[in-house]
Amino acid sequence: MGRHLLMMLVILLFITSVAAADTNIYKKTNPAPPVLTGLEDVPDNIPVVFPPYDPMEIDGVDILGDTVTVGNTWYEYQHNGQIGRQVVKDEYGYIHIVWTKGEDEQSNSRHVYYNFIDPSGVQGWPGQGYPVESAYKGGFTSLAVGWEGRAFPAFHQVISYGENAHSAVAVDFFPHTGAFLTYEIPWYLGIDWEYIWPRIAMKQDGEMLVTSVGNSDPTGAVGQTWSMGTYDPAGFSISFTDQILTDPIANISNEASASKVSNRVGSAYCATLPAGGGWDVHAMVDDDGLNLNFDNWWNVTNFLPPDSTFLPDTLMADADTLRAYTDCCLFFDMYDYCHIAFTTIAYFSLEGGLTYWNASMVWHWSEQFPEEYQIIANAFEPENIIDVGGWDFRAQRPSLGEDPETGYLYCMYQEYDVDSSALSAAGWPSGEIKISVSTDRGENWSEGTNITNTVTPVNAQPGECLSEAWPSMAELVDGFCHIVYVLDYDAGANLQNCGSITLNPIIYHKVPVDLIPTTPLVPQDVPFHVEHVPPPPSVRPGGEVQPTTFALEQNVPNPFNPLTHITFSLAAMQDIDLSVYNAKGQMIATLAKGPYSPGTHTVLFDGSNLASGVYLYRLEAGGRCLQKKMLLVK
Repeated sequence: MGRHLLMMLVILLFITSVAAADTNIYKKTNPAPPVLTGLEDVPDNIPVVFPPYDPMEIDGVDILGDTVTVGNTWYEYQHNGQIGRQVVKDEYGYIHIVWTKGEDEQSNSRHVYYNFIDPSGVQGWPGQGYPVESAYKGGFTSLAVGWEGRAFPAFHQVISYGENAHSAVAVDFFPHTGAFLTYEIPWYLGIDWEYIWPRIAMKQDGEMLVTSVGNSDPTGAVGQTWSMGTYDPAGFSISFTDQILTDPIANISNEASASKVSNRVGSAYCATLPAGGGWDVHAMVDDDGLNLNFDNWWNVTNFLPPDSTFLPDTLMADADTLRAYTDCCLFFDMYDYCHIAFTTIAYFSLEGGLTYWNASMVWHWSEQFPEEYQIIANAFEPENIIDVGGWDFRAQRPSLGEDPETGYLYCMYQEYDVDSSALSAAGWPSGEIKISVSTDRGENWSEGTNITNTVTPVNAQPGECLSEAWPSMAELVDGFCHIVYVLDYDAGANLQNCGSITLNPIIYHKVPVDLIPTTPLVPQDVPFHVEHVPPPPSVRPGGEVQPTTFALEQNVPNPFNPLTHITFSLAAMQDIDLSVYNAKGQMIATLAKGPYSPGTHTVLFDGSNLASGVYLYRLEAGGRCLQKKMLLVK
């Protein structure tokens, strides 16, 4: 008992010394900022500034690409954390866009809106958009497109005043008509809890995955649920499976995605780290999309909690001082690898969950390189004490995409301009949109290119700011990055007591990838984990431990004709499946299946009966999956 008392005294003394020496560079992560549903009444005390506005002159500003206004909103707040996909480019060349719109200055009338841009550049409802639902209130939307180009917005809604909100999906009766039919997802366990903030992804077979997160206040709902939706083109209707709870510690940062070359589908989200506080990134992926099983989620980040045995050395005892924060974008590339981009902040557990005012980093992880973490954006300057507002840090909101012509990966993200000479009259910084590119499947990333470059003048009044916020990018990069965001005329999220209410345009921004330099590269010089504490294994629900060594090697030789060797490694006895697939995602051979002992194994693949081309081989074991490509040349 004396030892524990001594430890507590050491911690308290350290916190006191931190507060005395460097009070200004820290802030607390608890209590968290207000969690918004988009359904609350807007407080009467927030100033309202009506148009016309006089934003800074942007003629001559080096905005990369072309921008166009597709709508507007008095309600600027689109999401609390991860934005999700609010823009999709479909196979027919149409751009589809959704957003939450406040129709009056108090947003008493608040709905989900939709617009599209046809291949010739003509909007469906120029500069306005069209309402999706007719509920009492609706909002916080994401988007999928399928079934001959129909838009499928997901959102939550309150049907009548005083009721709880629930997740729903709408479908356009015919493509590009705006005649939406809305279908609510069955309540979790049939109970009127609020499972809301939905994300949607459309599989290759037309089924849709919808994930929702429980609103613990006021209904007590917790964690993330998933449901599968099936569209009936004959009846123009959607039917859903019951919601299933996947992870009771997930928070409002969920993102859903589906493969473009197979029926793989999954979700990523931030989840509370039980020991030590803060948040990890969790992910769940189903590989065949047929008999869905999301029980085997895994911990992507595995942040190390404090270890009191290192006290009184608090620097050592804190262990990992990075934590995920409200952002994680899941994406499947054209080789069917899963990628996740996420934001981290500093987190000092033993000091009561202190962090820095705006310092953050954006990271990348992939199935192809599962033991590695790459930096996309490094905005980690603890000495900068500019407050960027509730739920916000300096670099955040990553959105991944890929150009199938080049195989390059792109990450769009928001970064606040924290120069003290570029703050609004109320003292808030403006957002900019940046894009980083990777030419080597995510191993390295270019320094972010600022595509907006709209610097807010010092002491800008409401209506004079140009702050790009709540951005989202389409997964498909086709020589252009397709981005949508709110152009906030007064910097700061007014519902987090930052800034005034203004009528803000919804901007579609089309950026040629030729304008995004591939160099210089971001230095990969920040360790993801501390080295003095061994990383824990990833534990599945039910106690199953993930192998700490799980590897699939590149086939040798490659290219090959017709024989090649494939080597894989296991750290524990496991049932495995090693199969080969063609470019369409069709399985053509199973090379190994069943229980395999720990160690390294090599199998022979014979492509004598196959045509020349690219083939994929995939190793599945213990709920994890690795995949590589090989080239048969005859």
